Amino acid sequence: MNRYAIAKGKSYSYVLQLAVSLGQLYGCLVYFITAILEGDNFATNSFYYYSYYVGANGWWVLIPLLISYRCWKKICAAANIVETTKTKKKIR
Repeated sequence: MNRYAIAKGKSYSYVLQLAVSLGQLYGCLVYFITAILEGDNFATNSFYYYSYYVGANGWWVLIPLLISYRCWKKICAAANIVETTKTKKKIR
């Protein structure tokens, strides 16, 4: 559904993208918190720890954050347009 909305340029595509991105961020949060509570023992070498645990998993946080930020800006801009239009109609 999300791919269809994006491909067709539907107005609700930003809401769907925001919801999916927030779900991904929640999953990453659960993953990282679970790892910390279990002792965070991913590798004996710090290179493997930072390259695997931080580097490889960082993309799963960075990309949804960027998408969420973009969607939030688009949704806020659309809400401002609606508010401006309502205000102009009330004045007339």
